[in-house]
Amino acid sequence: DQSTYDTYANGPSKLFGRQHDLVVGASKREVKTSAHGGTVFIPVDNLFAVNPSGIARPTVPDLYDLSEKVEQEGVYVTTRLNIADPLKVIIGARLDWYDNQSTYNAINDGYYTNSDYKVTRNVTRYAGVIYDLDDNHSVYASYTDIFMPQSEQGQGRSIIRPIEGKNYEIGIKGEYFDGALNASAAIFQIDQENRAAESANQQGCTDYICYEASGKVRTQGLDLELMGALTPNWQVGAGYTYSQTKFLKDANKAKEGSKFDSDLPEHLFKLSTTYTLPGELNQWRVGGNVYGQSGIFNKGSNAFGNYRIDQGSYAVVGLMVGYKVNKNLDTRLNLNNIFDRKYYQGIASNSTWSPYDVYGDPRNFTLTAKYSF
Repeated sequence: DQSTYDTYANGPSKLFGRQHDLVVGASKREVKTSAHGGTVFIPVDNLFAVNPSGIARPTVPDLYDLSEKVEQEGVYVTTRLNIADPLKVIIGARLDWYDNQSTYNAINDGYYTNSDYKVTRNVTRYAGVIYDLDDNHSVYASYTDIFMPQSEQGQGRSIIRPIEGKNYEIGIKGEYFDGALNASAAIFQIDQENRAAESANQQGCTDYICYEASGKVRTQGLDLELMGALTPNWQVGAGYTYSQTKFLKDANKAKEGSKFDSDLPEHLFKLSTTYTLPGELNQWRVGGNVYGQSGIFNKGSNAFGNYRIDQGSYAVVGLMVGYKVNKNLDTRLNLNNIFDRKYYQGIASNSTWSPYDVYGDPRNFTLTAKYSF
């Protein structure tokens, strides 16, 4: 059960003969969770010849009760200062109160925990500078504090402390063809502490995965993006992101300098385009898209032994053709993964049971019709 409230006021203000913008506001978020259940294992003779409809519906006993309440309240203020015609400065801050209360009751073995984690008056600050080089280009630099509550649990089901850190970014943005096409390039660095990571020690975590707060983790990267219209009939969107996340400091010195998330790709590339045919064929449009990423892996050990799962780099290609029957009816055919690339959409690790993975969709198509009144 989730409730969210937000109220704010914004408007212009004058200072030193220039007009500026000011926003003040307050917000509250409340999430209540209540759950009960358990787990039943059903043996099968042949994993590749399972008939789900032939398996009787099992009786699942209630092995646990879980109750959790999360409250987050905050007030914030931000202002955009027009220092000079080409120079803008943005500064702001948010003040947060956070409270997480969690109760877990293992019915059969009498295991009971009651954890409460509070953060009072946490200040998150941010600032940015934008400078217009000309009518089409601007450069910027920004700084942001990070405060992000987490739901992962450690030993004894204690809640992992919120992520705290700092984010730095500098970049350039361009606007072309009267704003129809936009481009940007940025480099960034994110320093975080307390990021939840799966614990190597799973003793006592019989029905859940134990996490622990990491030391200092740094992400550095590059982001490039192009979005908009090259011509009135030709739309394009492209993006490339490089990011690398490593341990800088940790209680376990062996982790320092190693990757934090080996199951997140360092390179991501996306491209999509749509072209409306000219002249008498303008009811037709064609397009395509490409998604690619670099290789990822996961390794570890559990009760079944050591494991390592690798997903090499891959690209998935799609095609599209659309036909506008009239001003109200629009149809479209999408051909997805046209080369039927076999790949893992995601890989994971689980020290309690065994690793699990999710295959990406094989070659498929969708035919849609949209009618506008």
